[in-house]
Amino acid sequence: MAVYKPIVSNYYDPEGWIQITEEDGSYFDDKPVVTDPLNGMIVNFSHYTKGFVKEYHKHAMSHVVYVIDGVHSSEGKRYGSGSLVLDPEGYACAHGSTPDNDCKFIWITNKAGDIQYLSEEQENPAELSIQNVNAFDSEGWELKEDGMEIKKAYTDPETGASLAFIRLPAGYCTETEYFVNTGLFVIRGELGSDLFNLRENTLAWLPEGYRRRWQAGNKGCLLLRIENTSRPE
Repeated sequence: MAVYKPIVSNYYDPEGWIQITEEDGSYFDDKPVVTDPLNGMIVNFSHYTKGFVKEYHKHAMSHVVYVIDGVHSSEGKRYGSGSLVLDPEGYACAHGSTPDNDCKFIWITNKAGDIQYLSEEQENPAELSIQNVNAFDSEGWELKEDGMEIKKAYTDPETGASLAFIRLPAGYCTETEYFVNTGLFVIRGELGSDLFNLRENTLAWLPEGYRRRWQAGNKGCLLLRIENTSRPE
């Protein structure tokens, strides 16, 4: 198995951004962060400016939009900051920002896969539907004995990849070994270690077997955790 060092990237760091041009000539900005070697999972930062709509299409993989700032629009529904919006594999839709809001977000897939543009709208099967979990909702949180709180958002049935929100109280300290490749994105607060500090809007991608001692800042910390597959039994 390949061994690699942690990847650390902040959304607002201007380096690494590229422009992606669509078939209709419109474009959006994208910042590749991770392509996982196990299953091809992609984790990118993206930015849709006001009024951008990605024309009708579907993907050969499930994908998630986590809204950092602004509004994500899909099939007539609007999702604000903190929303984690899942489109299952094969779900056909057009999505983008809104006429009066940009959308700054993380793009996460469960595996590698292509996009297929569609010449006309098509009805989705009943078993395919958008799922939405918000980091700022009070429901769904589970309190652990050590004071950490977790809200499970999604587990992919094919690859075992999972997404969860984590809340750490002020000063929370722990040493963690990662048994699968894991991403930590700081939504609010700060997470410090002896090697680096993760401030808001920073993603750290940590390889399997990595061990680190963490401490939450004096205002606590809210995280999105991304795991590339299920943990070993």
